[in-house]
Amino acid sequence: MGSYSLLQIIGSTIIGGLFLLMLFRYNAVVVEKNHRYNTQNIVQKNLIELNRLIKSDLNKIGFCLDKTNSNILENPFVEATDTSLAFKTDVSVSADNPFGDGSTDIVKYYTGAKVTETPNTKDKYLYRSVNGGTPLELNYGVTEFSFKYYDKTGNLLTTPIADLKKIEIVEYNITIEDVYGYNYKYSISDAERLEGDLYFLSMSKTGKISKKNLSSR
Repeated sequence: MGSYSLLQIIGSTIIGGLFLLMLFRYNAVVVEKNHRYNTQNIVQKNLIELNRLIKSDLNKIGFCLDKTNSNILENPFVEATDTSLAFKTDVSVSADNPFGDGSTDIVKYYTGAKVTETPNTKDKYLYRSVNGGTPLELNYGVTEFSFKYYDKTGNLLTTPIADLKKIEIVEYNITIEDVYGYNYKYSISDAERLEGDLYFLSMSKTGKISKKNLSSR
């Protein structure tokens, strides 16, 4: 009788231990799924906001409220490299006046140093400056920001480009990652990059703007 009761106790202990292990694992999976869901929303939101800003600026390459300023459209590009782009435009004065003031402005996008305050070793600062003033620091978890340029026949132009008038199409690529990462132990998606013991969710966006579209405005 005593042996039977002891076996019951041992069996109950084992079953209870297995149940607790299953419960701990379930909780860990739930925590990771919640983190992944929240991270995905943040990365996606950052990508959408940054792409909206860049696309809005690039769509105004060569635009000027003063239609007599033909030089701005004929020669809209000031600098064009793999990681930077400077162009002439007419910057919006305010939300109430999105069309500018008729004067020529120069907007420049370029990447800076790596961000040292986050566990992600690939994220870097992205800057947007207007007329050489203090740049706006866009810290969205950008790990890649690059440009490609094509001529009127669709051929890829090699940088540095000696004659900026040859540029007919600008292509940009943005990659944004989670800046803090997470030590996942269970299911991992293809969109996550492993660095050390941490996984970083990654999302990318590519866009193009054609000079033909600019001249038709």
